[in-house]
Amino acid sequence: MLSLMLSLGALTLYAQDTQTQKTGLVLSGGGAKGFAHIGVLKVIDSLNIKIDYIAGTSMGAVIGSLYAAGYSGKQLEEIFKQTDFSTLINDEFPRSSKSFYERENAEKYAISLPFDNFKISLPQALSKGQNVYNLLYQLMLPVNNVENFSDLPIPFFCMATNIETGNPVLLDRGNLAEAVTASAALPSLFEPVFLGDDILIDGGVTNNFPVTELRDKGMDVIVGVDVQDDLRDRTSLKTAPEILLQINNFRTIKAMSEKASLTDIYIKPDIDRFSVI
Repeated sequence: MLSLMLSLGALTLYAQDTQTQKTGLVLSGGGAKGFAHIGVLKVIDSLNIKIDYIAGTSMGAVIGSLYAAGYSGKQLEEIFKQTDFSTLINDEFPRSSKSFYERENAEKYAISLPFDNFKISLPQALSKGQNVYNLLYQLMLPVNNVENFSDLPIPFFCMATNIETGNPVLLDRGNLAEAVTASAALPSLFEPVFLGDDILIDGGVTNNFPVTELRDKGMDVIVGVDVQDDLRDRTSLKTAPEILLQINNFRTIKAMSEKASLTDIYIKPDIDRFSVI
C-alpha cells in the first residue's frame, strides 16, 4: 500500500511538471496479473497525464494496444469485467457440436502422443488463440485500417520472440490484433503465431520490459509498470505453463532490476491477489 501511495504521489507531481516533455509508458508482461495495468491507466486518466508512446509485452501489449487504440482505463475495466476468459482461452468446438464418432474417438484417445507421419511432432498448445484474436480484432475495429502503429491515437509497439532464432522482434506495423496476439502467445498455453516469415511466441521470453526501445523513440520521461511474477514455491507450480513461466522468470527478474533503473517513474502494483494464468 505504501509503495502504491508513493507511486501515485510521483505521478501527481509528474503531471504538474511535464507539459512539454514527451512521455512514454512501458507495460510489462505478467499473465493475468497484467490486468493491474488497467488500474494504473485509470490513475493516469484521472490526472490528465498525456502519454505520447506506449510499449508493451504480452499482457502489457494487450492492455497497451487497446489504450493506444483509444479506450480509456475505465472502458478497459468494463470490457474485461464482462469477458469470459475460460471461453476465450479454450477455442475448441463444444462437445455437443461433434458427431457421435468424433465424440467417441475423442474420449477413447483422450491421451495421445503427437505423431506426424511416424515422427513425433511438437505437441499442440491448449489454445490456438483464435478467440483471443477475434476479440482483439473486434475491439480494434476503429483502427484496423492503421498499418503503421505510430499512426494510432497513441503511437504503440509491442515485443514478440522469434521461436527459431530466439531473438526479440519489435512489432510496430501490420495488423494490430495479429501483432498483439503474437506478443501474448505464451508457450504451452497458446500456439505460436505465423507472422510474415517469422514464427512468434510471447515477447516476455526475450524482452518483458522494452524500456530501452521506448527511450529510442525519443521519449523524455518514461513511466514503467512492472507486473511480472516473482519466483514461486513448489506448491504453486502445478501446470506446464506455470513451470515455463518460472523458468523464464529466472532471467527476467534479474533483467528487471537493471531495466527498472532506466525508468523515471517505476510502478510495481500490489498484484498478490491475481494469478498468472
